[in-house]
Amino acid sequence: MKSIWNHAYLLMALTAIAWSGNSITARFVNDIVPPIGLSFWRWAAAAPILIIMSWPHLRRDLPMLKQNWLIMLTLSVLAISMYSTLIYQALLTTTAINSFLINASRPTIIVLLSILFFRQGITFVQSIGFVVALLGTFTIILRGEPSHLLTLEFNTGDLWVLAATTVWALYTVLLPKRPKMHPTSFLAITVMLGLVILLPFYIWETIYIKPTPLEFKTVWGVAYLAIISSIFAYLCYNRAVELAGPNKAGQVSYMLPIIGSGFAILLLGESFQFFHAIGLPLIFCGVYLGSKGK
Repeated sequence: MKSIWNHAYLLMALTAIAWSGNSITARFVNDIVPPIGLSFWRWAAAAPILIIMSWPHLRRDLPMLKQNWLIMLTLSVLAISMYSTLIYQALLTTTAINSFLINASRPTIIVLLSILFFRQGITFVQSIGFVVALLGTFTIILRGEPSHLLTLEFNTGDLWVLAATTVWALYTVLLPKRPKMHPTSFLAITVMLGLVILLPFYIWETIYIKPTPLEFKTVWGVAYLAIISSIFAYLCYNRAVELAGPNKAGQVSYMLPIIGSGFAILLLGESFQFFHAIGLPLIFCGVYLGSKGK
C-alpha cells in the first residue's frame, strides 16, 4: 500500500476508475434523487468515515484552519459544494458519455488557469492547443451542428458540465496552496466545511423542489459515491497532485473518457456518436499541445 501511495501515475489511474463510477451512478439514480440532495448525502455519508480515519491527526492539524481559513474555505466550496452538484445537475439533461468527454478538456483549462494565476508566459504552440481543445469541446456541446451556435441551441446539461470542469480545474490549480496537513485531515476538514455551505441549499431544494427519497436505490448510490468516488478517489487525487503537481495530475482527464465511456455503454446503454469521434481527438490534440512548455 505504501508503494502505491508514492506512485503518482498509478494513483491517477485509480482516481480515473473511481471517478468513472461517479457519473454512471448519478445518471442511474437521477430519476429519483435531486442533484443537491445527492451531493449533500454523498458527503454527509463520507464525513463520519473521514473523521474516524483522520482522528489521530485532526488535533494537530485543526489549528492550521484558523491561519489558512480562506484557502480551505475556497477549496471546500469548489471541490465539495460546487463540483459534484454541478455534475449531478448536468446529468439530468445530458449523457454520462458527454460528461466524460467534455471533462477531457480539463488539463487544458488547468494549464490556462495556471498561466493566469501565476503569470507564466504562453507559447504559440500552447495557444494553438487551447484553441483546438476548445474546438473539440464545443463540437461535443453543439452535437456536431455548428448551426446550433447561431441559434443558441445548447444542451444545458453540457454547459453545466463545462462549468463543473472549470470549477475543478480551479481547485486543482489552487490545491498546492493548501496548508501542510495530513491528507485525511485535509479531506475531512474540506468535506465538513463544504457540507456547511451545502446545507442551506439542500434545505431549499427539499422544501421547494424535491426531497431526497429513502429507497434502496438511493442508499446504494450514496454508499458508492461516499466510499469510492469521494473518500478513495479524493485521497488518491490529492496525493497525485502533491507528488506530480497540478498540471500532470490533471491528466487524469485523459483516462476518464475512455474508462467512463466504456462503463456508460455497458451499464447505461448509451451510444458513442459521430460528433464524439470528432470532438475527442481534437480535445486530446489540444491538451497535448497546451501542455507543451513549462
